[in-house]
Amino acid sequence: KSYPPQVLVDLVAHILSLVPPWTRVYRVQRDIPMPLVTSGVEYGNLREHALARMKQLGVTCRDVRTREVGIQEIHEKVKPDQVELIRRDYFANDGWETFISYEDATQDILIGLLRLRKCTEMVHRPELKNGVSVVRELHVYGTAIPVSAKDPTKFQHQGFGQLLMEEAERIAKEEHGSFKIAVISGVGTRQYYRK
Repeated sequence: KSYPPQVLVDLVAHILSLVPPWTRVYRVQRDIPMPLVTSGVEYGNLREHALARMKQLGVTCRDVRTREVGIQEIHEKVKPDQVELIRRDYFANDGWETFISYEDATQDILIGLLRLRKCTEMVHRPELKNGVSVVRELHVYGTAIPVSAKDPTKFQHQGFGQLLMEEAERIAKEEHGSFKIAVISGVGTRQYYRK
């Protein structure tokens, strides 16, 4: 039996309120054409309904997607004011993860993030054994601009990515005891990470 629509909205709103700030919720519901839906949710934008319900209840969704600077500029018409480096450490899959970000903590707006993992001896890939840390993701959000362009009103190409990488290098060396950092990246961005 499917949930009545309002019960499902309330449930999803509650679940979204529990999501930690280093997690990105990619999809809340499958995109099924409404003529094919026989019962349950009567609309295709469940996430929007859940976020609206959260606003009514005075609770917030702190997942990565909701806090991205570009999303905040479009939907909430707010821009970051006081950007600072924030670090969150947690354990996942038998390993130490560090989520480093630049955020406006007052307005809860995310400018950029870096996910750093200290590899353990349980790692499967031989090149990641013996003192290696991994940058699993580095992303600076906001309006896309050409690599060579500078726009002081935008956040990309303002140095946030480089600052995040420098902090990851410091943590890997001083705290992880790593002698090497491996970076998971697209082919087009490999040169960005070479030293």
